[in-house]
Amino acid sequence: MILALTLAALIMIVALHHVLARSAESATSARAHQIAGIVASEGLAGVEPSLLNAAQNVAVIQIVDPTGTIRLSNNANYNRPLAPPLPPGQQTTLPSTYAKDDSGEAYQASAIGVKTPDGVLTVMVGAAITPINATVLIVAILCSIVFPLIVAGMALLTYYFVGRALRPVEAIRRRVADITGGDLTQRVPVPATGDEIATLATTMNEMLGRIEEARGQQLRFVNDASHELNSPLTTLVGLLDLARVKGQPIDPDTVDVVMMPEAMRLQNMVADLLLLARADESGVPLRWTDVNLDEIVSSEVARLEATTDHTITVSIVPVRIRGDAEKLTRALRNIADNAARHTDDTLAFAMTHDSTTRSATITVSDNGRGIPDVDKGRITQRFVRLDTSRERTSGGSGLGLSITNEIIRAHHGSMIITDSDHAGATIGFTLPADE
Repeated sequence: MILALTLAALIMIVALHHVLARSAESATSARAHQIAGIVASEGLAGVEPSLLNAAQNVAVIQIVDPTGTIRLSNNANYNRPLAPPLPPGQQTTLPSTYAKDDSGEAYQASAIGVKTPDGVLTVMVGAAITPINATVLIVAILCSIVFPLIVAGMALLTYYFVGRALRPVEAIRRRVADITGGDLTQRVPVPATGDEIATLATTMNEMLGRIEEARGQQLRFVNDASHELNSPLTTLVGLLDLARVKGQPIDPDTVDVVMMPEAMRLQNMVADLLLLARADESGVPLRWTDVNLDEIVSSEVARLEATTDHTITVSIVPVRIRGDAEKLTRALRNIADNAARHTDDTLAFAMTHDSTTRSATITVSDNGRGIPDVDKGRITQRFVRLDTSRERTSGGSGLGLSITNEIIRAHHGSMIITDSDHAGATIGFTLPADE
C-alpha cells in the first residue's frame, strides 16, 4: 500500500504540474496572439488598457522593439524583456525567464514577432511560475500527510478484520494442539460463518473422525493379532515345556496331531499378516499374465469334491482376463473354504461374463445360516468372525476374506456379499474382463 500510494502521489504531482504549466502556456499564448493581431493592424496606439490587465495565468505583458527596448508594458517595474526580440512571424515559449532586474521571480513566457505600422515589434506575455509551484507543493504536502494516514488506517483495519477472520483458525489450532495429546474424541470448533474457515473446520473434523476410526481399527487389529498368534504359541510352548519338565521327548503322534498343525497355522497366519502389511504399504504385488478364470473355478471345485462331502453345483463360462493366477486362486479358495465351513450340505459355484460392462463375476453360495445385513459390510475386515467363539478346530483366523478383498482390489475389481437363494450367503467378486 505504501509503494502504491507513493507511486500514485508522484504521478499525480507530475501530472498536476504538467497540467498547470500547459494551462499557463495556453493563456499566455492566447493573450500574445490577441495583442499581436491588434498591433499588426493598428500599431501600439490600438492597444487598449484592458488588453494589458493581468489575469490568473497572465502576469506580465510587454511589447519590445528590435533593440530590446520595452515600448509598452502593463507594469513599469517589469524593466527586463522576457525574451529576446523575434523577427516577424516567429513564435517561441520560454519555460523560465525573468521580467525584473535583480529579482528571483520567474515567469513562463510566450513571445511572437510581428510587423506593425510602428515597425517590427515582439509581443511577450508571461505567467508567474511561483503560484504553479506553490499549488504543486501544497498538493505534495497534503499527500505526505493524508497518504500516511490512509496507510495507518488500512493497517489498523487489516489488523482488526484479518485478526477477526483468523480468530477461528487460532481456536482450531489450540484444539488440534490438545488433540495431539491422544484424545481423538475431541473435535475442532466450527464457526457459524459459513465461509472457507468453517469448511476447513468441518473437513478437519471429518479427518479426525477417520483418524479415530483408523486408530480404533489398529488397536483392535493389534489385540486380535496378539490373541490369534498367542493361541498356537501357547500350545507349542506348553508342550515343549512339558517335555522339558518330564525330561521326555515328544512322541510323533503329538507332533503330527497337535504341534505340526499349530505350527503350520502359526506360519500361515504370519504369512497372511505380512501380505496384508505389504498391501497396506504398496498394494498386493501381482504378476500379470493371461488367466483363464474357468480353469481356476474348475480346479477349486475339484479340490472341494475331493476333500468334503458337500453337494456342489457348478455353472462355468469360459473367461480370460489379465491378472495374477496364483493370487486369484488364493482369493477364490478363501471364499470357498469360508463357504464350506458355514454351509449345511450344499455349495454352488456360478460364473457369468457381461460383454456390455466387460466384467466377469464368480460367486460361491451356501445354504448355511447366512450373514446378517448389519455384518455384510464388515466381514472383509481383519480378524472379523461372526461367531463369538475362539475355537479354532473348525474356524479360520479371520484374515481370509480380508486377503481376498485386497487381492480383488489390486485387480481393480469389487467384492460381492449378499444372500443366496438357499437361505445362506453368497460371496464372490467381479473383475474387469476386456476379452
